[in-house]
Amino acid sequence: MRLTSAPGPTGVLSDDATYDVVIVGGGPVGLATAVELGSRRLSVLLVEREDGVVRYPTAESVDTASMELLRRWGIADSAVLRSGFPADARRDISFVSRMTTYELARFPRPCNADRRDTTHGLSPEGGVWWPKFWFDLALRERATAETTVDLRYRWTCDAFDDGPHGVTVRLSSQAYGRRTVRARYLVACDGAASPVRKALGIGSLRDSADVRARWQGAFVSLPGLRDRVPHAPAVQYYLLNPRRMILGSLDGDALWRVTYPLADGESPAAAEVRATVADALDCPVEEVEVLDAREWSGDAVVAESFRSGHVLLAGDAAHRMWPSGGHGMNTGLGDVANLGWKLEGVLRGWAPDTLLDTYTAERRPHAERMVRRAWHNYRADNAILPDPALDDPAQKEARDLVGERITATRRTEWRSLGVQLGVRCPQSPLVVPDGTPEPPEDPEEYVPTARPGHRAPHVPLAGGGSVLDLFRGRFTLLNLAPAVDSGALAQAFRIRGIPLDEEWVGADGARRAYGCAVALVRPDGIVAWRGDACPADPDALADQVTGRSVGQRDAREPTN
Repeated sequence: MRLTSAPGPTGVLSDDATYDVVIVGGGPVGLATAVELGSRRLSVLLVEREDGVVRYPTAESVDTASMELLRRWGIADSAVLRSGFPADARRDISFVSRMTTYELARFPRPCNADRRDTTHGLSPEGGVWWPKFWFDLALRERATAETTVDLRYRWTCDAFDDGPHGVTVRLSSQAYGRRTVRARYLVACDGAASPVRKALGIGSLRDSADVRARWQGAFVSLPGLRDRVPHAPAVQYYLLNPRRMILGSLDGDALWRVTYPLADGESPAAAEVRATVADALDCPVEEVEVLDAREWSGDAVVAESFRSGHVLLAGDAAHRMWPSGGHGMNTGLGDVANLGWKLEGVLRGWAPDTLLDTYTAERRPHAERMVRRAWHNYRADNAILPDPALDDPAQKEARDLVGERITATRRTEWRSLGVQLGVRCPQSPLVVPDGTPEPPEDPEEYVPTARPGHRAPHVPLAGGGSVLDLFRGRFTLLNLAPAVDSGALAQAFRIRGIPLDEEWVGADGARRAYGCAVALVRPDGIVAWRGDACPADPDALADQVTGRSVGQRDAREPTN
């Protein structure tokens, strides 16, 4: 039995073709970048050296912030309809002493169909379980639907040159030979090892060498596992005995991803992986089919800069974190939301090139927060060690104590709405402070605020939907009081050619949620300014939030 996705499109490339942006890397972040830029009608070439077939699944957890982005792209409901995981299967997390003995703790989580219940009215969306087989395909189909996007799998980026006006990219394909293309910008989504980042000489910052460790992963088929074990269904089982191991369900049935830490010097062959999994599940080795196995290394590191000239980093190329909590890919999708509108502004001419410098300034602090969060989760998991005594029927008290410890120290991994929706960049030069105090950071609890530099709050609209649905990837001027006159600010945007939507919102509680009569929301959903009247100098505001005033001030300073 083998489950794989279909290969991605390939084909010939024209020599000396010109694009707005070349994307290197066809994983979820690269595909998301293609969707975002394509939706802005920018010409995009995405190249991926592999064939696009997902043979080893990773990154099943799509968080609430990512789902809000997918909602804007019109594919959020695919999480229920086409995720490959049963829409009505609960996504509980279970900690067990052994798969055939005792459960120690359980963290209940609703099914994909009830995803919105997880945010308790704080978002029109909610996190889902969407395995890579189907998630990548949904993004690829969405990217293909954009007429300005070309996807080319089995093409390798051999080298690039960054010049004064853009990049020259040298590509090769075994089937189609060598080609050279040109673009104004290159976005590197080429993973943790990122050849592009290395070629640029961008260093990375790591808190400690202790963050690195080796793990074994395996994609396995385990028919009938759920019927053989005494535990209630769960999307993940964390085993303590006979060795620490994590089982993650992929299809709600026989397909699982298994991971476990490797000891120094341990480098198992495929047969040993199969035997290790069988031993952990107390089943004959013949009942375990290893479809794919690979070793991987975790890390906690952030690039010193996300930009060098006309080249930008996104996803794992910019930040690498432990998968504990499922923040890696989701942080990368947040990069895409921040970067997409800034590239459009520069390429369309309504923003200066220096606007792209704010990409590092705004995203790097958030990436550092997410790296620390994932590292915290990983350390908490490492502190719970195997103990054969927990399988002894007479040791109920010991199991209760361990269960209490797990509940106290591990639940934070699945209570992370504060870091998902609490994106903040209040010190950004693109944000106009309003003098209100910065609210405290809580990684678990999200408290909505429309303070400039924070995510615009969700407010339900009459007839269904959300105020977030009014944000279509452009600047949005929210008029929240009938007497407000924001026409001068709208005019300041229009005379500069800056895309702007004006929306009048009379929903109950909207003005209270935003704390103002009018709010300016950026294309990435961040509040840029708010007030009870049109600003005294709307031209200065329009220049500030698009980086025009920053560009004028720094015109004599070299860019990265």
